[in-house]
Amino acid sequence: MLHTEDPHHHRASELLRERLEGATIDWVVVSGSGFVGIAGEGPDGLGMAIEGSIPLRGLGLPVPTVAGHGNALVFGTIGELRVCVQTGRIHPYEGHPIDVCTAPLFAMLANGARGVCLTCAVGGLDPTLRTGQVVLLKDQMNLFGPTPLVGPRFIDMSQLYSPHLRARLQALDPGLGAGKLAEVVYAHARGPQYETPAETAALRTLGGQVVGMSTTYEAILAAAHGAAVCGVGVVTNAASQVGLSHDEVQVRTRAARPQVAALLRGLLAQSPVS
Repeated sequence: MLHTEDPHHHRASELLRERLEGATIDWVVVSGSGFVGIAGEGPDGLGMAIEGSIPLRGLGLPVPTVAGHGNALVFGTIGELRVCVQTGRIHPYEGHPIDVCTAPLFAMLANGARGVCLTCAVGGLDPTLRTGQVVLLKDQMNLFGPTPLVGPRFIDMSQLYSPHLRARLQALDPGLGAGKLAEVVYAHARGPQYETPAETAALRTLGGQVVGMSTTYEAILAAAHGAAVCGVGVVTNAASQVGLSHDEVQVRTRAARPQVAALLRGLLAQSPVS
C-alpha cells in the first residue's frame, strides 16, 4: 500500500487543497539541482501564468538544505492546463524519512495530477555521454534506494517512464545539432557522498548509464498513483572523476536550462494522457 495514512502526506494534501481552493492539477514538475526558478519567464523558464505558491513549511514540511533547490510549490497554468512546480527536493540523505521526502509529490498527486515530470542532475556512467548533455530517463535501478511503498501492493514497473511522453519529448527537442536525445537507465545511489571508482564500475556493470541520489522513489510513487511519468536529466559530470563538486553541478544544470525549459514548455501544454 501507499503511505496514505501517513500524517505528513495527509496534512500536506489537505493544506495544498485549501490553497488551490478546490482546483485540480494536471501536471507536476519536480525541480532538481540548479532548476530553482524554472517556473518563471524568460528563455530558461516554463512561462507559467503563476497564480500562487505555498512554502513547504506551509505544508508542515522541512526546507531543503541543498544549494540550488527552492522551498515551495508554485502553481499556475500553461495554456489551458494547470501545472504545479515543486521548486526543490527534500532528500533522504538530508536525514529525512522517505514519507517526508515524498509528501510534496503525494500532495500534488492527491490533488489530481495525472502527469509527472522529474528533472534531475546526474553523473555520467556511460562514457559516451558528454558533460552538459540533456537526457531522457527510460528506466531505473532503485535496488539500493528507498521506496515510498509498504505492504503487499505490487506495482507494475515495466514501463515506469512513459513511452508516449518520451516520444513527445523527442519530437519537441530543439536538436541543437545533437540529434536524438539519449534515453538512459538511471541508477540510484544513496549519497550524499559521490560514488567511488569501484561503485561507478559496479553500477555500470549492472546496466546503469547515469547515476543520481533522488528521483527513483518519486517515479515509483507517481506510478503507484497511475500518473504518467517522464524524467529529464542533465549530465553534470562523469561519475567518480577527480574533483567533483556541487558547484559544478549547478553551473552545468543552469547552462542546460534553456533546452530543458523549451522541452517542458511544449510538453506541459499538452494533456498528460495519450
